[in-house]
Amino acid sequence: MSDGCEKISVAALYRFARWADYESWRQPLRDVASAEGVRGTLLLAAEGINGTIAGPPAGIDAVVAAIRAVPAFGDLDVKYSSARAMPFERLKVRLKREIVTMGVEGIDPLQAVGRYVAPRDWNALISDPGTMLIDTRNAYEVGIGTFAGAEDPGTSSFREFPAWMSARLADGTQRPTRIAMFCTGGIRCEKATAYVRSLGIGEVYHLKGGILKYLEEVPEAESMWRGDCYVFDGRVAVGHGLKQAAYKLCHACGAPVAAERSEEGGGFVEGGCPACAAAGR
Repeated sequence: MSDGCEKISVAALYRFARWADYESWRQPLRDVASAEGVRGTLLLAAEGINGTIAGPPAGIDAVVAAIRAVPAFGDLDVKYSSARAMPFERLKVRLKREIVTMGVEGIDPLQAVGRYVAPRDWNALISDPGTMLIDTRNAYEVGIGTFAGAEDPGTSSFREFPAWMSARLADGTQRPTRIAMFCTGGIRCEKATAYVRSLGIGEVYHLKGGILKYLEEVPEAESMWRGDCYVFDGRVAVGHGLKQAAYKLCHACGAPVAAERSEEGGGFVEGGCPACAAAGR
């Protein structure tokens, strides 16, 4: 359960599951969240649920309980953190074709997926020189933090990941026998590992609970994470211990930029990021 000492509780959740009647749950979940003062986004699809919501701790607990009342989500895992202020402007409960959009037919994490690796075991895996480490997030996320030694696909959306991965495995270098992947909360890796397995790589791993769980559980002194972790809400980014980091979003391009740095240091300047400010945007 969430920590009742915090004014604003943030819950990140997802679960792949067979959910034939997902459309009928849209209004009940919206009603509970609205009544409890909860905002954020919940995505519902035949393949499961995905979302991040925020509100008073008791309200978050009520929404999580409502989701767990769905037979497919009785053991739903939720990652909790806190915010200094409400990080969402409104509540959205949407029906989708995919809860995370990859756009590749036939990729089903319930049929074939990588092996989970607990945060406490992650450092040993990615320190092994035989492991290809891949960040499955987008370039603007990678730009403010990633694991040491991780490959950056340089994507602007998750739809671009399959093409990059296929090209990477066919680029003439030695084909890897072991691949480890990670993302913010774990959902993109579920599909990414399923896709990589469809390409014939058998030894595929992903970080259980994603970067957020790693930053929560692994002491900073032992961490191989460098920088901060972008989150899709008004906090912009969090660091070790899931503490809110000092970032803002550029008003022009939407990129996360460090709020506390000077213009010379590459941080936030009035009107947006240094690149947009220099371009007069």
